[in-house]
Amino acid sequence: RQELIEMALVKSDNHAAELLCKHYQGGYGNCIGDMNANAYKWGLHQTTLVDATGLLPGNTSTATDLLKLLNIAEQNYLVVHASQKTKVEIKVKKKWLIFKQTNPLVGHKHEFVVSKTGTTNAAGGCIILTVKTERGLRRVVVLASKNGRTRIPEAEFIYKNVD
Repeated sequence: RQELIEMALVKSDNHAAELLCKHYQGGYGNCIGDMNANAYKWGLHQTTLVDATGLLPGNTSTATDLLKLLNIAEQNYLVVHASQKTKVEIKVKKKWLIFKQTNPLVGHKHEFVVSKTGTTNAAGGCIILTVKTERGLRRVVVLASKNGRTRIPEAEFIYKNVD
């Protein structure tokens, strides 16, 4: 389960997210139901989840809800640990498979607490992150960036320059 969480967060592996939900106690439908129940409990009232990957059009959220989710994610050791990894290494028989972090700044610039990238046609290039700076923790949500390559420099500009 930990490797699947790492793959879902580090590599943004949608298959890993699907497997986690498929093997959730009570099955896939129960997983989605519990995700929505938790979202509501956490005050994410503008968030709706219809699948584990976030790729289907029925998945919706707002920047405000995603900021709340960052605060919650910062309290989860597995999420923080996975978010700070530059790669995931998984041994299959005698061969090591290596998967790189989708945020190239992790491990190279700044001290990230949480970082998750994503891209959909509806939302464009997206990233949510919490990073430690000389001014303290900075939380950034970038939605609707032009593409997956522009979201990183946009986020970096925001946490360096915007108060």
